[in-house]
Amino acid sequence: MTALGILGFVTLPIRITTIYSGLPAHPLFVHVPVILIPVTIVAAIVCMVKTDWFLRYGIALAVVSIAAMSSVFLTMQAGAALRAALNLHGTAAHLISEHAQAAHILAVVYVVFTAVLIVTFASYRISGGMPTGLGFLDSLLASRAMFTGLRALLVVLAIGAGYMTFRTGDLGAKAVWQGRIHAAQAGIPRPPA
Repeated sequence: MTALGILGFVTLPIRITTIYSGLPAHPLFVHVPVILIPVTIVAAIVCMVKTDWFLRYGIALAVVSIAAMSSVFLTMQAGAALRAALNLHGTAAHLISEHAQAAHILAVVYVVFTAVLIVTFASYRISGGMPTGLGFLDSLLASRAMFTGLRALLVVLAIGAGYMTFRTGDLGAKAVWQGRIHAAQAGIPRPPA
């Protein structure tokens, strides 16, 4: 599981700027984390309440969380490429900058969420009598108190990741739509006063 988590970072250096005929990749890629992050957040919270489901679905949840984490990296790279291609100034550039900063915070929070999810799953299995065979890890994660603390931390991180997903998306939508609204208003003659 840890190896898969580390493998999720393979997408960091990948830079996909366009998809087909110059179509920007960011507006397409953004749909993956927008769907997967809330799904993993809700599933993690449900599994922390119904821990018997965590044993059954924990590996699948961790794999989807790793895929969501990788999609955040790909989406950020595509967004940076789109931002550079647009060469924005003024209000639009400021809104995109806020969106990018929120995306960076989301990436950090979600990486920590994914790591804690994997460690929580390991703690649940170890404290339930399924040791890994790694003495230090087994002794560190074996207590029910450790599992309880990790469960609480995972719920807090889930809430933080959910908030940052909403905030990042909201700032991105404002950047796109406020620019369009201003452009549309600039072309519409105003009625006489």
